Amino acid sequence: MQPAAPRHVYLNLDAIRGVAAISVMLYHFSPFLADGRVLPSSYLAVDLFFLLSGFVIAHAYDRKIENGMGFGTFVAIRLIRLYPLYLAGTLLGCFYLLIKNRLMPADYMPLSEIGTQLTTGMLFIPLVGDAYHTIFPLNPASWSLFFELIVNVAYVAIFFLLSRRVLTALIAVSLVLLIIASVLAGTLDFGMTGKTIISGLPRVSFSFFLGVLLCRSMARYQDSLGFLRRGWWVEVAILLTLIVFAIAPAGSARVAYDLASVAIVFPIMVVTGAVAPTAARLAGFYGWLGRISYPIYIIHTPMLMIIAGAGKAVSVDPFAHHPWFGLLMAATVIVIADIATRIYDEPLRRFLQRQMQRSRAVA
Repeated sequence: MQPAAPRHVYLNLDAIRGVAAISVMLYHFSPFLADGRVLPSSYLAVDLFFLLSGFVIAHAYDRKIENGMGFGTFVAIRLIRLYPLYLAGTLLGCFYLLIKNRLMPADYMPLSEIGTQLTTGMLFIPLVGDAYHTIFPLNPASWSLFFELIVNVAYVAIFFLLSRRVLTALIAVSLVLLIIASVLAGTLDFGMTGKTIISGLPRVSFSFFLGVLLCRSMARYQDSLGFLRRGWWVEVAILLTLIVFAIAPAGSARVAYDLASVAIVFPIMVVTGAVAPTAARLAGFYGWLGRISYPIYIIHTPMLMIIAGAGKAVSVDPFAHHPWFGLLMAATVIVIADIATRIYDEPLRRFLQRQMQRSRAVA
């Protein structure tokens, strides 16, 4: 049995993830912020999330699984981490539809349909019919969480087969499939609808397992990356994140840009964030960005529907007051995400973790 890996908190990666989550929120809030898309390539943040997830999960769990952590324990830990806020976002989406039925009778949705969406959403069952604009209508951003759970289960299920050679082959096959899917779609922005759900599989498997491989390769290349320990490399990586999201090539260049971002630029950013030191004065801020990144991502779309719907209900046209209405929405979501983390998500996760430890002790 190998000793446990030393605890390391990647605050720089937390900062990158937080900036990416806020970018996705602004991207979805674009109609309330500007006449066009804000940060129009921010859908690539999902690929960055998958890459970061693979890196961090490999760092946190590789050694634990080698030392005997079982499949069920790993899956339970991941569900405890992800489900509470996911459930909150799903319930917010349901609340929006119920209130909309009351205030906007012309757009009435049968309660049976709302019940179907709520039940399937709570059980992580995607809806793939033509009637649905996304596989999780109550909380559209949940589609990536669905794929995150799939790849997490795959990681632990085939963990002892994931040698460096197998990882490299898996990444290569996923990249080929990803290239084919992106050429056919003309973009990498797929996976969230019933028609593109299959294309989401190579999208998540490529970035996630690339993150795992990067993490496992860090020790080998630490010396050659020593130059990253001096200077403002982390801040450059964060700025590069925003630059990537801000550029929107047209036509055939779109596919090449998307693929280059996820296969070249994002891995460089993650390695930079993992190696470069964190400025002491920024450590607290970076940690906070990491704490609110997932809450922002998973609740911002139902909050968008609720806030915009409330504006219409009181005869305020949210589209006529940009960017101020959009900025107010974004600030509101950030505040709610911070509060939800402190008084709901973290306390509930601690409770569930204690219950799991007690049940394991009894067993």
